Amino acid sequence: MPVAFDRAGEPRRVPHVVDRSAYRVVRDTLAGARKATGATVAIEYMPGALAVQVDHDGCGAELEEIADLAAALGGGLTAGRAHGRFRVRAWLPTEAQPLYPAGLLATH
Repeated sequence: MPVAFDRAGEPRRVPHVVDRSAYRVVRDTLAGARKATGATVAIEYMPGALAVQVDHDGCGAELEEIADLAAALGGGLTAGRAHGRFRVRAWLPTEAQPLYPAGLLATH
């Protein structure tokens, strides 16, 4: 499926665990985008956090693992319909990360 990419904010290095978690949000959301014909991935660099948003025109999928991952980092995840598309938005803090968030090592 075609995927458009959008970026907002000033790009910067983020902790490895945040980088990998953002990757998993995108990967798992797109993998579960059943019958989607297109998607948009947006990354927003904010003070103290990285936001990842994936919109697609397919159906939603099970996102419990990435919701748990975001929560283990002190962030959060929302998912549902927005503007006629399915939207997943994760907020991942970039400061004061735990050394090994629960479940991260087992899912590489």
